[in-house]
Amino acid sequence: MPYLREFSSIDKRYFTTNQTNANSEHSSVQHTLRWLEISSQSEQPKLKLASGGNGGMPFTYVRLDDGAIMTRLKAWKDDWRIRGVEMWMSDGKSHLVGKRSGSSSEFRLNTGEKLTKLNIQASGETSSGGNHRLGAIWLQTDKGRDWGIFSSWLEEDGRYCPDVGSGIVCGMFGAGGEDVDSLGFAILHPIKQARLVDVTYPNLDTEIVASVPETVVQQSITNESSVEQTYTVKGSRSVTITRQWSITTALEHSLQTTVSGGIPGVEGVKASSTWKVTAIASYGRSTTTTEQRTWEWPIKCPPNRLLYATGTMYADSIDTEYKANMQIDLQNGNSYKYSVEGIYGGMNARSGSVKIEDLGPALKQLTLGTSRF
Repeated sequence: MPYLREFSSIDKRYFTTNQTNANSEHSSVQHTLRWLEISSQSEQPKLKLASGGNGGMPFTYVRLDDGAIMTRLKAWKDDWRIRGVEMWMSDGKSHLVGKRSGSSSEFRLNTGEKLTKLNIQASGETSSGGNHRLGAIWLQTDKGRDWGIFSSWLEEDGRYCPDVGSGIVCGMFGAGGEDVDSLGFAILHPIKQARLVDVTYPNLDTEIVASVPETVVQQSITNESSVEQTYTVKGSRSVTITRQWSITTALEHSLQTTVSGGIPGVEGVKASSTWKVTAIASYGRSTTTTEQRTWEWPIKCPPNRLLYATGTMYADSIDTEYKANMQIDLQNGNSYKYSVEGIYGGMNARSGSVKIEDLGPALKQLTLGTSRF
């Protein structure tokens, strides 16, 4: 039977709680904080549990509010127990429980790699006071890789295989001192979706729009009649529209993220137009589309005149800071947010203006007849 210790500081709304059936068909939990024995027929308690003994100073290192996730794990072992465990997060910060003493082994997760199996095993031996320690850690990922560190004298009863949920680790908890007395991983429940919400662009007022128009059509207009005529000048251009919100070194690296918000755009037809945020809509976090855009301008041509029309468009590019909240919706119905910021890069294609040049009177076509002498 595993040796487990309850930690109420880990929020069950967001992190997995139950043990899997890796040890037996009817797995059980015994030796909680008060070392109460629970029979294997009892319902699995919904507690966040650390594997090991009941000694040491309790600690909680969970980075849910920052969106940071585990990227690297290193552990040190000596004889019958694990002496130290250090966990690095996606923002470069780390936390050590126990001490860096003994032989070590480490594992680095690749971007987007998630846990599929986990065993946090209590030591087989006990201290002079009768307390277990952490004895082993073993994990497997969705990339087919596995890693483990094992002390001596392990026993099958010490195995603890928690539910790995989404496979994304947001931190660890347990107790330690000279050794690692107990350890648990804070693993997110399965994720339904991830969205950027509450998006703002604090420096948008200072961004400059395109000032040099691009020509899309040039056309001569001839009105040989005695009354004013209306013509349409039409120009087309293939344009590539890009939208991208950069991501930080955090949870969103492992997720397909959408954006629910407005985007910077320019609607005016003058070089003096300014960037504005459009209405809220849903976008992919990074999209590039190529489309054919057409612009039309009505032209009134006076009688018996020849005009020359030049139609233009503007291609506005922007790289500006954004601030937002990343909202993580879990499959169990709970959600949470954390603040993110980065750079929005995009391109906006808009209509320019039409310039009319009067070339003078229209020249009527001459009909050449047969000369007679």
